[in-house]
Amino acid sequence: MKKPKTPVPDMTVRTEKMVYGGQALARADRFVVFVDDALPGETVRVHPYKRKRHYAFARAVAVEEASPDRVEPDCPWFGRCGGCSFRHCRYDAQLRYKHEILAEAFHGVAEAADIEPFVPAPADCDYRGKMVFSFGTTLEGELRLGLHRRGSYIHIVPGDSCRLQSEGSREAVRRVLEVAKREGYPAFHEIRKTDGLRCLTVRESHARGTRMVELSATRDYPGLAEHLLAALDELADTVILARDTHLHGPPQADERIFLKGEPFLEEEMNGLRFRIGPDTFFQNNVAQAERMFADLRDIARATGSHGTALDLFSGTGPIALHLADAAERVIALETWEPSVEAARANAAANGVGNITFCAADVNKPEPGDGLPERVDLVAVDPPRPGLSPEAVAGILRMAPKHVLYVSCNPTTLVRDLKALAVGEGAAYKIELIRPYDLFPHTFHMETLVWLSRRAG
Repeated sequence: MKKPKTPVPDMTVRTEKMVYGGQALARADRFVVFVDDALPGETVRVHPYKRKRHYAFARAVAVEEASPDRVEPDCPWFGRCGGCSFRHCRYDAQLRYKHEILAEAFHGVAEAADIEPFVPAPADCDYRGKMVFSFGTTLEGELRLGLHRRGSYIHIVPGDSCRLQSEGSREAVRRVLEVAKREGYPAFHEIRKTDGLRCLTVRESHARGTRMVELSATRDYPGLAEHLLAALDELADTVILARDTHLHGPPQADERIFLKGEPFLEEEMNGLRFRIGPDTFFQNNVAQAERMFADLRDIARATGSHGTALDLFSGTGPIALHLADAAERVIALETWEPSVEAARANAAANGVGNITFCAADVNKPEPGDGLPERVDLVAVDPPRPGLSPEAVAGILRMAPKHVLYVSCNPTTLVRDLKALAVGEGAAYKIELIRPYDLFPHTFHMETLVWLSRRAG
């Protein structure tokens, strides 16, 4: 018979600083506690929910001495929902804490004073261009549509009060959930893999004010299409019903039925137009990404005339299109073929003819695969894992005069910068570190780093 675990008692700690991930760090002698929903300089009673030999993760259950940066959360599900980390914190303080986290990540690479202040988001609510809401049930069997509870892929908290996207998005959640409850449609069960409604994806165009809504289900349900159209009516310009039989892993549509509207939304950044389909990756905070890409373009222009620029992880082409007037030729590499096709269409729609888009393994750029031996400028915007050693070696081999690195992960960013720009005999030096707050109320951050090649 398995011996039951001994309950971990609550403890009172004094928090010191924020860490990447959104927790406040505290110490009890040499034991480290990472505390959810706390801020630096607070005395909190915490309940450990995951304990190791030298550290634990805990949630704050009572704030005995609060930080002056603490505010009342504007979401009833804060602390339970996995979406936000900072809804209990003033926005200006969020930026300060993120700067401290970024400066700590850059320790040994750059001084805190070398990192510019965070560029604040134009809006700290209703800013996301895409949200995915999942279906689930409560323990009592009540159907829910919303976001995953913190630390769980099974439990769902309601999404109709989420402040990350617009009121129209929240109303779409309410109406679709009402239809599902009224008609008795079940929710897909992540463990049992039983059929049902799986997720509702809402995309919104910042420039056009249009909305695309897609409902995903594991099989066809009588009347579902008609009920979906009637419920969304004036709320959605494009309505899609997707069938998803991939019961393991993230949702993946086998087929899509376009019930209403065009199969894409149109978005705009800095005068450039982009078409966004159901599967297209695009920056989620368009207003803030517009600033970041404008800065990247301005640096490229200011650094002189470029013969060839290389864009790695080009996606649907936003960086390549911003570089098009700063170089005679742009070569854009992207692993996923559908994104390459979308990028070509975006270039054509904008009348840009000096970009070559290629489907290639981005983490293994080899000059023998159609790339020139030398390029003048390289821009990279990799996913969270950052650059592979092969990609770093390829950049060093092509010896660009300038490298523009856009990162969503400070840990892998600093690792890659060490390979490119730090240490005795390093090829590059850091000219600029500019962080942007693309995701207010979360711990996520975006950073633009400009590297220039050392003389000699």
